[in-house]
Formats: sequence, structure tokens, C-alpha cells
Amino acid sequence: MAGRREGRSQSPAVAILGAGMSGLCMGIQLKKAGIDSFTIFEKADRVGGTWRDNRYPGVACDVPSHLYSFSFELNPDWSRAYSPGFEIQEYCERCVETYGLGPHLRFGQEIAQLDFIDGVWRIRTTGGETHTADVVVSALGGLHRPHVPAFPGLDAFAGVHFHSARWNSDHDLRGRNVAVIGSAASAIQIVPEIARETQRLFVFQRTPNWIVPRRDRVYSARTKRLFRRIPGLARTYRALIYATLESGFAAFRTGSFLSRFVERQCRRYLAASISDPELRRALTPTYPPGCKRLLISNDFYATLERNDVELVTSGIERIAENGIVTADGRAHEVDTIVFATGFQPFDFLSPLEVTGRDGRTLSETWARGIEAHRTVAVPGFPNFFMLLGPNSGLGHNSVIVMIEAQVKYVLQCIRSLAQRRSGYLEARAEAHRRFNRGLQDDMQKTIWTAGCKSWYMDETGRVFALWPRSTIRYRWEMRRPDLSEYDRGAAG
Repeated sequence: MAGRREGRSQSPAVAILGAGMSGLCMGIQLKKAGIDSFTIFEKADRVGGTWRDNRYPGVACDVPSHLYSFSFELNPDWSRAYSPGFEIQEYCERCVETYGLGPHLRFGQEIAQLDFIDGVWRIRTTGGETHTADVVVSALGGLHRPHVPAFPGLDAFAGVHFHSARWNSDHDLRGRNVAVIGSAASAIQIVPEIARETQRLFVFQRTPNWIVPRRDRVYSARTKRLFRRIPGLARTYRALIYATLESGFAAFRTGSFLSRFVERQCRRYLAASISDPELRRALTPTYPPGCKRLLISNDFYATLERNDVELVTSGIERIAENGIVTADGRAHEVDTIVFATGFQPFDFLSPLEVTGRDGRTLSETWARGIEAHRTVAVPGFPNFFMLLGPNSGLGHNSVIVMIEAQVKYVLQCIRSLAQRRSGYLEARAEAHRRFNRGLQDDMQKTIWTAGCKSWYMDETGRVFALWPRSTIRYRWEMRRPDLSEYDRGAAG
């Protein structure tokens, strides 16, 4: 990859890390802005990120398809309201072809080290290759490293085990005794699908989750034809979905009427779905809906009532050669273990090590708390931007809305570098502190600080993963960068 040239060209060299939806969006918008001096580094052999990695049975988006897609690349042909994962993967691949991103993609290139030296980013891959760039945009996301708990005895297990994000398609589950460890977002999609094949299925639950019905439906050929032929129909439909979801933001404010209403609806759905009072009690959370991720499913509860499916709530003590032993002393004989145990959200960039202007690493900077200025930049790390970084997640709307706002913001920063011929932009420490103080003040008004333990929090209980305000406000604040919040340095 070509680095910064003498006199700086009008288009800085940009390195994008990751070819998931955020990385593709960044590349597309650079192309549309006439900036071709960028490379997208991807550790895998295909684009798609989350949707490439997660191929488990039943994988689907929990945001309506017409909103979980780029506003500039509407898709009239989604098969249903909540599209299955393979359709989103195909959508990503079509975007690459439509916008000519192929020549910019470098597959099999996992980045191990970034160093800001003499006004330029030095990039080293795990394979030992080196590159340089004026600007680095991390599009790695926060949920890409599977988490497998260190259960005692796992190495002694005689059967097959794998994480849901590394699904073993060659392992036939028909007639097997299977354990699914976890009962959250991926588990509630996996369990109903594999229960049709397994002989006996154990679902190990640590903490119950609130669940609401999935208002899913198949789009008919006629509906898709109307989306294609009537100008503005698909965009209007998308806007209606956005407005509906955005109105639900109030449900995540502590003590709000909508929050109480959602809890009543969750309880009614649980009561209507589970007839066994003991099972219903085990599935009832002790925290308000939304404190942990609010899940959607039409068939998880029904699956748990099957005679060949058992919910296990006793903690896992150890894994034995032929199964799982729980704290109550019971041995659950299984030949397959599926870890639906989520990801490592603290490792936004791991195993990548990023060293900034003063020799300080990002991991050292974040040891006191994971945070970013405007969710995209960190003081001490010039020309380094993050998509879906700290406090970028949502509980109520589509993360694509956040991605597009961030990409627009970062693109304007890159244009500023070219137009002003300045060497770098770096978030000012005071602006960074002021922004995050306000963010955390608003966080205290949300349901995410209501007392439950979730992956949204760091070890101190500080919520670093979610945006505590409306997406309308986020889009307004990110409409253009306030360059007074940044220091500008000369080229090296």
C-alpha cells in the first residue's frame, strides 16, 4: 500500500481495517467522494464480518431488513421482514461488486501492529508484511472475538465442541445429545432449529432474558415488485421502520411509562407461552427489560416446553469426559457442546496493538476506561478513527444508522486533511473529557445502569458499549466535525 508522498496528495492514503458492513460503508463513501487511495485489510477470505462468521442454524438479523441495510443501497428483494444471515452476506458481496471495491480488498491480512511514526501510520500484518497509511479507520467492531469460558475439564471432553460463531457444519447433530451453553441472542435462534434433530437437548442458562415476539413475515413476490417499481416506496417504508424503532427509545429510560409497558408485555408473552409455573419462574428475569439485551423470538419458549428439551439453571461446575456436571451434582451426558457464550466486547481491537504519537498504546490508554471522542477518535492517536467503537451500540434501533453517521463524519475529517494539507487531526483531551462526562451523565438516566450485569459494562460497571441518547441526536451531532475539538499537526 502506498504511503504518504512528498507534498501530500489531495487524497491521503487510507487503511480500513475489516470488511464487515462498517468497513464496506467507509470504502463505498470514499469511492463516491472520488478518493481511491484506500485499502481494506480483511483477515478472512471473504467480506461480511459478522454475517460471514455466524453461519449457525437459524441465524437472522433482529432488526428489520429494510433498515438493516445502507440508506444509499436499498434492497427491494429481502425475502422477509427479518432476513436470514445468508441474505445479508449476499447483500454485502453485491455491494462490493456494485461499488467496485474488489481492487481495494486485501484478504488474509490480519493487522497485528499499528505505530504512528513521523506523521504516518506504520502497519504490520500477522504475516510480517508492512504498509504505511496517512489515516487508519478501524472497522473491526466490538463483537468479533468469540468468548469460550474456561470451564474446568473441557480438554478432557471426549465429544465435539465449538462456538456458535465457528459453527461446525460437518458435525451432524441428528440423534445426538447436545448441550447449548448460553440462552441469549444466538442461543434463542439456534435452540429451536437444532431441537428438531437432536435426541436430547440441554440448554444451560446462567441468567434469564426478557423476550418479545418477532413480528416477522415473508414478503410476497408482489410486495417485492412494488418496492422495485414504485419510486420512493422502499425508502418511505424504511423511514417508517426507523421512526417506529426510534420512538421506542423511551423504553430504555429509567422509570418511563414505556419501560413499564414493555415489561408488562414481556411478562404476558412469557405467561402465554410457558404453562409450567416452575419453568416460567426460571425464565423470569429480576431486572427490567433492556438492562440486558432485549431478545426477539417466536419459538424459543415453545421449544423449551418440548419433552426432549431441558432448561438447566444450576451453574456449571466442570466438564467431564462424557458431559457436563452442574453445581447441584447432576451429570448431564452429552456428546456435543455448543458455546453460545457471546464475544469479548472489551477487546475492541485485539489482538491488534496500536501505539500512538507519544509511544503510549491504546490498551494502556483504555486501562482506565474504554471511551472515545464522539465515539470515533482518541487523544494521542492522530488520524486514527473507529467505526462502531466505544458507545456506538444501540438498544432500540439499527446500528447501520450509527455506521453511516460515523462514516460521514470520518470522511469529512479526511477531506479536511486533504484540503488544509495538514498532517494530522487529533482529538483534544479536554474535548474528549467533556464529551464523555456528558455521555456518562446521560447514561445514568438509562435502564442499562439499573443494576444488572451485562456485556455493555466494563469491570467497574461503567457502560462503554451503548449510546445513551436518541439516534436523531447522534446524527445531528455527527453531521459535521467541529475542528476546534481537534489539534492539527504538521506532516512528518
